[in-house]
Amino acid sequence: MYRQLRVCGLAILLMLPSASFAIEMGEHHYEEPMPSYLRQFAKEGGKVFVLERYDAEGRLVDRSFERVGGEISIDGAVERRIAGYDIQLRGLNGCPAQTVTYNRVQTWTCIDVVRDYAGAIYNKRAHVILCKTLMLSTAQGQAIPASCFVLVGGDGEPYRTVNDDDSMVFLGLAEIGKTPDGRSRRPDLEHAQSLSKTMEFRNAD
Repeated sequence: MYRQLRVCGLAILLMLPSASFAIEMGEHHYEEPMPSYLRQFAKEGGKVFVLERYDAEGRLVDRSFERVGGEISIDGAVERRIAGYDIQLRGLNGCPAQTVTYNRVQTWTCIDVVRDYAGAIYNKRAHVILCKTLMLSTAQGQAIPASCFVLVGGDGEPYRTVNDDDSMVFLGLAEIGKTPDGRSRRPDLEHAQSLSKTMEFRNAD
């Protein structure tokens, strides 16, 4: 039913002439955006980084755009450097195991899988990178905790959204952190972490 509602919503969206309304339809803090939302920010012949800042009530208060000229640094399972911004995937801890199962059969070091998979998504396939944060400002040198989404596709391939947070957890490259009182920092990714353990992507040692 949820999928049907989203499809119906997209159909209505595509019939509307107002691009601003289309943007508003995607303004939800941390929610995975549909490809149609991300495509609004795409530019011909280049890659775009969009940073959205939301307040505590989940209202969009700032959106910045940057052309991405060089490589995106993949410094760890949850660390990204994009267009001069240091991003840390929110609520996640990187590389819970030194080695992981990659492509279901190969044993690789965790960091090598991160650089192979995330590097291909960000540096070879991305058209738009959108990161969402609840931090209204960031001190110099401080990483921004964010959820990041990447638009890939085109050239005959359907456009789709890659959820970086979910991918890192599902592939066993990151695990969900805990609050000081033991609660999950990312209850939205608990299912992905459970699937990862069931499929034995992690703890290949």
